Amino acid sequence: MTGVTGVLIRLGASLVLFTAVFWVAARRDPKIKIGNKWATPLIGVVFALLNFALYWALTPILNLATLGAIGFVMPLVANVIFLAATMRIFESKKWLVIEGLVSMMKLALYLTLAHGVLWLALDYFPNR
Repeated sequence: MTGVTGVLIRLGASLVLFTAVFWVAARRDPKIKIGNKWATPLIGVVFALLNFALYWALTPILNLATLGAIGFVMPLVANVIFLAATMRIFESKKWLVIEGLVSMMKLALYLTLAHGVLWLALDYFPNR
């Protein structure tokens, strides 16, 4: 998948999957609160755009800064940063509230697993 079609497919799949992760996490964990039911797609859009636009720029910089020592957990570190940025964007409206570091890390882990599924489905398997 190359060109504009591939970019739009990746962005659409990211939007759907990340929105589903936020929705499931908010339903299962009482410390993750989404203010309005219609805010979930907005949160998914913001996170998907951050992940899509900044992941490929941020990961090599962080790998270089750590000299590759934590390269295997770099997607988790990047998703924690993107999740913190998403929380900061929706902080004033109280649309996304995560109480506690453990809940934030669990959500970041779920988002990292979803990112891995996207990578497998859209990058790894089509090339094999």
